[in-house]
Amino acid sequence: MGASRPGIVQRLLILILGMGMQVQASTTVTAMVGDNVTLTCDSKKDGNPYMVVWKVEVTENQKERLISLLLAKKEIIDSKNSRYNGRLILNTDFSLNILNIGIQDAKMFFCSTVVDSDIHESSVFINVYNQPSNPEIMPLAPFLVAGKLQKVGQCVVKDSYPAANISWQYNFQNLDINKPGVVMLDDSTKNNKGFFDIRSTLEYMPKRGEGRINFTCQATYSEGLVRSVTNVSSPVTMFVHYNTSKISLQVTPAPDILEGSNVTLSCSGDGYPSPEKFTFTKNGEEKAVGLAHYELINVTQEDTGEYACSQLDNPDLKDTVNITVHYLALIMTPSENVSKMVGENITLECFVESSGNTEITLMKKNKANQNPFVVKSLQYTHAGNYTCQAKLKGVNEIKREKSIIVRVEGKPRITKLTKKVVNNSKVISCIVEGFPKPVVKWSINGTSVSDRPKEESIKDKRSQWCHKITVRPSENITVTCTAINNHGEDQYSVNLTAMRFKEPMDETLEQDPLDPKDNNSKSSHSNQAKVIVGVIIGMLIAAVIAGLIYWLYKKKSKTSERGTADEIKKINKGENNHTSGSSAV
Repeated sequence: MGASRPGIVQRLLILILGMGMQVQASTTVTAMVGDNVTLTCDSKKDGNPYMVVWKVEVTENQKERLISLLLAKKEIIDSKNSRYNGRLILNTDFSLNILNIGIQDAKMFFCSTVVDSDIHESSVFINVYNQPSNPEIMPLAPFLVAGKLQKVGQCVVKDSYPAANISWQYNFQNLDINKPGVVMLDDSTKNNKGFFDIRSTLEYMPKRGEGRINFTCQATYSEGLVRSVTNVSSPVTMFVHYNTSKISLQVTPAPDILEGSNVTLSCSGDGYPSPEKFTFTKNGEEKAVGLAHYELINVTQEDTGEYACSQLDNPDLKDTVNITVHYLALIMTPSENVSKMVGENITLECFVESSGNTEITLMKKNKANQNPFVVKSLQYTHAGNYTCQAKLKGVNEIKREKSIIVRVEGKPRITKLTKKVVNNSKVISCIVEGFPKPVVKWSINGTSVSDRPKEESIKDKRSQWCHKITVRPSENITVTCTAINNHGEDQYSVNLTAMRFKEPMDETLEQDPLDPKDNNSKSSHSNQAKVIVGVIIGMLIAAVIAGLIYWLYKKKSKTSERGTADEIKKINKGENNHTSGSSAV
């Protein structure tokens, strides 16, 4: 039975050749090496087909039968082709499975159906590819030298089918192979598996200043007729070496160097690798050898000068810089706090020693004074805090400031003593100046008042205070204000009439504040004279009234005289009704 089958097939094929043939359009199937593919038979199946034949193109004009199906007998006839042995499966829908595709299967396959008296044929092309290995760069040089064409490395891609295309990238940008200094040499060979091994060698001429650069290569291969895939290698980093042509000397901090700061001089070259050993000099004198950095600690004026650094193995290659150490010394005379007496003289002055032009200001309470500030006769208003301020022009952050306190001292002076009637009482105000601050005491008819008087500073007046006492005398009295400090004392008195009598006038005793020797004697005597005249007139009136009373009330006159004597004793003992306290003038 098996021997008769080839004969039957041959007769059928001869019969087929005599029939008319209708050819369908061709299709393409893409497969990767090792895949299984299914080829669809697009030939006519309607009607009464009785035979299906799959063939493969051997040459342009030659086809080889692979497998056939006799529908009437439901019998599959295999051609026993050794290349497809065990790899073909014919399905009931006439499609053909080909197992374990290889690059040898990249051919045109034909499906023929015999329907009635016609032969219908369709074709399927198998496009086969193999995924190559990832590209890898094999470096050919440890570093590159500027201006020299060198082999960077070789990009290797293995087991590619069809052959992949290789390109190079410089710092992850496509490298133009037409650019001067760029050469690419590609070599492609087939290995024993029929795949392509590709090697691409890159030669590159770097330029000065490129320093550190990266190279990558990429392989692009096809997966079918329209799809392409690109794989990129890991980057290879290379350094471009070039000689030093210029030395740079940097100073930190810059630009202003202040006395007392730390300064670092750093030397570098523009070559690669950068030189690390230099010689440092100051005004031609060698200071340090074999270093890249030279430090100046706590600089002074002595560190001002011209500094240079040169390459250790090439002294002619150097850089220089002038360093100026800015300084500002402020001197104030007097240099410490000072105490002076009222009327003495003083001179305050600010001096500077500096590396440049300066601005100097002598201040007191945010007010600028002349420098020097000369006072020929000190007053209490001259006391206070004086500050010298200096600034170096054109240099940021270099300022100096010194302060002293000037104390103006003097014996107490009562500058004003007043009396005034307020709310059925008499208020005596004593304004005192002096430093240290005077202690103020009150007395009435020579007897000290134990109550503490009220006190407050005089607004806008330095070293002046106002003390007040309030009294309600039943008889005429004398009130005395005494001011005492360690430089001396001052005293003033004022006469007060009894509350039942009206004061002849409000009395004011005042000294000239510009004349410390003025004791207001004239004013005091004049006021006392007025008081005496008033008292005498009052006594005359009282005598007339007393005589009249004596004449009318002779018996009672003795009693009246005794009562008057008792009251006088009370006044002398200080038993008058008076109060003391403090309030502002």
